Amino acid sequence: MLQGSSATLAHVSPALLADFFDHLPEAVVVTDADRRIRYVNPAAEALFGYHGPEWIGEETAMLYASRDDFLEQGQKRYNRFSRVGMQAYRIRYRCADGTVFLAHTSGGAMRDERDQLRGFIGLIRPTEAAEKTVDTLQRLHAITASPALDEAARIDAILSLGARHFGLDLAVQSRIRGEDFRVEHCLDPSHGINPGDSFELSGTYCVHTLKAHEPIGFHHAGESEIRVHPCYRDFGLEAYIGCPIQVEGEVYGTLNFSSRNPCRPFSRDDLIFMQLLADSVGHEIHQQIMRKQLSAQARTDVLTGLANRRAVMETLEWQVAHSQRSGLPLTVLLLDLDYFKRINDTWGHGAGDAVLRAFARLLMDVGREVDVCGRLGGEEFILMLPDTTAEGGRALGQRLRERLAGTAMAVSADQRITATLSGGLAALTGDDTVESLLKRADLALYTAKQGGRDRICEAPS
Repeated sequence: MLQGSSATLAHVSPALLADFFDHLPEAVVVTDADRRIRYVNPAAEALFGYHGPEWIGEETAMLYASRDDFLEQGQKRYNRFSRVGMQAYRIRYRCADGTVFLAHTSGGAMRDERDQLRGFIGLIRPTEAAEKTVDTLQRLHAITASPALDEAARIDAILSLGARHFGLDLAVQSRIRGEDFRVEHCLDPSHGINPGDSFELSGTYCVHTLKAHEPIGFHHAGESEIRVHPCYRDFGLEAYIGCPIQVEGEVYGTLNFSSRNPCRPFSRDDLIFMQLLADSVGHEIHQQIMRKQLSAQARTDVLTGLANRRAVMETLEWQVAHSQRSGLPLTVLLLDLDYFKRINDTWGHGAGDAVLRAFARLLMDVGREVDVCGRLGGEEFILMLPDTTAEGGRALGQRLRERLAGTAMAVSADQRITATLSGGLAALTGDDTVESLLKRADLALYTAKQGGRDRICEAPS
């Protein structure tokens, strides 16, 4: 059991260390000043599953669940400059068989009568399951309540927390549509799985999770009926625990943790906690969806569904900067429905709204996928045409005029009308800003109206 010498471990003899620690129920690990293991008691051997020469002389990094934890403890207390006495803390360790556990640790530096550092000592006692759960719940609350994290960062942190809690190194949050299993967030130390990866649902263990409609887990797939599953055959995943994610009452996907190594059997408390993690992730996804919807609403014209003025200006700022950097052309068309006030006055504002919606659909139909359609207000619209010269803008404007003239739009149950438009076209020049480009297009639109409407006029370069 006992290795080292009095020179290594200050003036305490090896026999005395054995007398002190061999019969303690807590695991005891003694290291030299370089954090290399020099002595362990029988309780430590039983706890970690290493014996004799397997770990004597090795860095204590082998005992930590995470190398980051090893490095952090080195900075806090296990270093040559440490003046910290024995301190109590909780941290996760890894056994020889890969099992991860949370433990209370009391540790600190050993110094001789001349205050010279001779090594470090740690007394380790695994926490009870209830203590482990309380610790994880506290961490989960800190994650979900943190104002410094957005929804995506919270999901990543929950994946990391769950992986630590269960002692499983692979964590995945998926989006499932039909038979498509798509990874949205994941934690994979081997980088074999990445966000955006897609698999057939039937080839994942999550197919069983969805069928169960509740958390399920198996700790040793190779010794169970699940060993015939394609996921075991293709990936060799021995341990798995997963749960469906519900968002707004519908199954969104799954949250799951797995490993190539078997683990202890999952308890009822593990399954309850798995449900809590999945519910927390579902809440973050719901918040993310709501935030995106609110952002889209803030940038969308409610009546027509086109980009509103705010979104138009933000997009145009980017388009102008991009075109000037790349040298690619950019053309803008300002469009105004002719005599729109007459439609409102004759058939009412409901009819006017119907005409605006019909015109918006026409704009989206005529434009390309890369073109940006927006409503600036009232009956005034804009088309941004990336990588398009003035000639291309004129051709599109003409097609739009012809399509509009041939489109009958309902203004009442039994009446339909056609309309015309006026347009001002401006192609970006090297000296243009967003403001000057829009001003030139607006002047061209004014010229079209003054010239009798139902036409597209072009601003001079």
